[in-house]
Amino acid sequence: MSEYKPVGCGFYDELEILAMRRQHVVIDYRDGHGLELQVEGRIDDVFSREGEEFLRLEDGPQLRLDQLIRVNGRAADSCEIG
Repeated sequence: MSEYKPVGCGFYDELEILAMRRQHVVIDYRDGHGLELQVEGRIDDVFSREGEEFLRLEDGPQLRLDQLIRVNGRAADSCEIG
């Protein structure tokens, strides 16, 4: 997989709020081959591991945050500068 690119702090905070409220989400993301996929469910956890950030859905996949395209229609953003 490619080098991790951190997501924006505001977007990360929104994911944590969605997890805390146990709200249903629709997530569009790119898999390791660049294919755009969609998954639905509730976010169980948002966490960091070895310098990368992830979310885990209840009874679903674990996604690296920089693979996310949209969550509930809101575009994912990056905190890269420049």
